[in-house]
Amino acid sequence: TYAPVVQWSTVRLMLSLSLSLGLKTKQVDYTNAFVQAKIDGEIYCELPQEFLGPDDDGQYVLKLKKSLYGLKQAPRLWFKTLEKSLHARGFVSSKVDPCLFLSDDLIAVVYVDDVLFFGKSDKVINKMIASLKKD
Repeated sequence: TYAPVVQWSTVRLMLSLSLSLGLKTKQVDYTNAFVQAKIDGEIYCELPQEFLGPDDDGQYVLKLKKSLYGLKQAPRLWFKTLEKSLHARGFVSSKVDPCLFLSDDLIAVVYVDDVLFFGKSDKVINKMIASLKKD
């Protein structure tokens, strides 16, 4: 159930490098991020009371196909989903901070459902963001 969170020293370092090297920066907040992640096991939940009829005794359950907010696995599942997408696009995870991803022309820093992109041009950053939105 552990989901890594970026080290603040990594964020400070990247912001300093961005200023020193003149890198462009863009922040992306993925809305409903946790509910986009597929579940890697079997998780069941009880049917909400509003959906039970007067004769139902709670014998029905729902099998989840995707994560939900409130699941203790949700942050980890989302991180694994995003990590897989970034790796598929040529990013490599840092050995020091698992939330720092490096590619030839971009750097991504992940904090839960927010991503900071650093690159030499807005065009490259926007192209990557558009590509990730397709997943």
